[in-house]
Amino acid sequence: MLYKLNKNTNRNNYSKVKRVTLSDIGWKEKDLENLISNNIQDFISSNDLMAIFTERARQEEPDILAIDKKGDLYIFELKRWSGKQENILQVLRYGQLFGKSTYDELNCLYQKYQHNEKANLALDHSSYFYGDTSKILPDDNFNKKQHFLIVTNGVDQATIESIIYWKNNGLNIDAIVYWVFEISGEYYIEFNMYSQTEDFLEYENNCYVLNTNKQSNPHYTKEMIDEHKAAAYYPGWREKIQKFQKGDIVFLYECGVGIRAYGYANGILNKKSCDGYDDYEYNMILDNFVELSKPISASQMKDITDSSFNFRQTMFSISEEAAKKIINYVRNNN
Repeated sequence: MLYKLNKNTNRNNYSKVKRVTLSDIGWKEKDLENLISNNIQDFISSNDLMAIFTERARQEEPDILAIDKKGDLYIFELKRWSGKQENILQVLRYGQLFGKSTYDELNCLYQKYQHNEKANLALDHSSYFYGDTSKILPDDNFNKKQHFLIVTNGVDQATIESIIYWKNNGLNIDAIVYWVFEISGEYYIEFNMYSQTEDFLEYENNCYVLNTNKQSNPHYTKEMIDEHKAAAYYPGWREKIQKFQKGDIVFLYECGVGIRAYGYANGILNKKSCDGYDDYEYNMILDNFVELSKPISASQMKDITDSSFNFRQTMFSISEEAAKKIINYVRNNN
């Protein structure tokens, strides 16, 4: 999340910069593809990359193919919206199709990318990485290893878990997460380049679903709704409330029922006694509080957002786009 800081004496006066999506400003996936392929050397911190191909319309092809100095193949799958598990299956499908490509097949793709049937991938690779053509990579060094990269406007928890699963099983897969910001009527894009995947949720967490802990005490749900607050109880769970920052969207979810209400965290952490213990409840007031006349069930949430969620957790994050879809559904159906 990006914040605007006050450089004057009142440094507590800061505000969250408005975040938008590429679709909000009329950008298509092809625009994002061109941005990345034309600046691909900026996107992988450990290796320079050379773009060798971008997808053609109505073809089953990856958005971008690139190679590094060793000849490893990088397969990019780009999305204007937040990451989903289906994106992983799609990029793996491209791995099946292109992971066994020979040098001649890659060279043919490169010629199409260059619109030049005489283009020579090996010569251009040597020139790109070494500044001349004195170090030609042998043909069989190309595409000996593949890397998979999903580029999305945020990632959801299910996607994170899937990526970690495949990484732990030896697959070279990661996500590049980007955010688009509006500042004084102008738009900026920020990329989180090849960081540890596990860190993305911490960076992306500005929309949450909080379980109201009905199973421990049915009174908790009613109290949260009546007092327009998000709360968690007892050590190990209460600390989750400390993650909320001013303006974060928080959905209150009741097990077996669904989303009961939502609001915007005011940024002020409160502590109170619970079950005879001091400060065993942490809570935060939710401004612009909305109680739903018709709760949104877990299955409805999945249908509305076209995403999967882990409802077993006390609290989990969702993408900003998923949150917008839920709020729009509420406005149109409650």
